[in-house]
Amino acid sequence: MDWIIGLLLLIVGGIIGYFVAKHFSKEDENQQNRAESEQTVKELMAQQASVHLLETKKIAQQLSQQAEALTQQISHYEQTVIRQNSGAEDNQLNYFGEHATAYLRNKSDSPTREKDTADIQPLDFSAEGSGLFSGSAEPESKEVK
Repeated sequence: MDWIIGLLLLIVGGIIGYFVAKHFSKEDENQQNRAESEQTVKELMAQQASVHLLETKKIAQQLSQQAEALTQQISHYEQTVIRQNSGAEDNQLNYFGEHATAYLRNKSDSPTREKDTADIQPLDFSAEGSGLFSGSAEPESKEVK
């Protein structure tokens, strides 16, 4: 009888040990999953940071190119204003552009309009032989049935 009680205690201890071990292994598994998910998040953030850095470098390069172009345009405008203030007529700032300014300079002041002369009278088509009228004074009557 003592050995039956010992055997039952051994079986109950084994069952309790199994569930306790399973519980602790779940906690270890959860910690491993958390560690893996944190590692995945860190990798994603590192990839996003590298992409962000590349895009930022590209934008900075574009800004420097635009600033350089703006500096060139300002210097060109400054030279144009200096030439315009020097009094040279050929170096004036063109409002319309080169082709339009030349056209406007060579264009006559006002267009001349020619008046029509009344020397030639228009043709008279009301005569009998013109074909516009039948030439008879009485209108033709139609037969109605």
